[in-house]
Amino acid sequence: MRTLPVLADGSFVLIGVFVLLLLAGSAGYWVYLDGTKRGIDCAPWWGLGVLWLLLLGVVP
Repeated sequence: MRTLPVLADGSFVLIGVFVLLLLAGSAGYWVYLDGTKRGIDCAPWWGLGVLWLLLLGVVP
């Protein structure tokens, strides 16, 4: 009886990309929530900026 591998080739890369997106998205959302609590009008832009800067800084 053959068993299937638990993790296929390249799945560690997919898991890493998912974790990276989750962390960057969480940080961007946290910045957005903090900005709205402080009454900053451009809080969504700050959240998106943090998200993109984290992604661009970590990916290369």
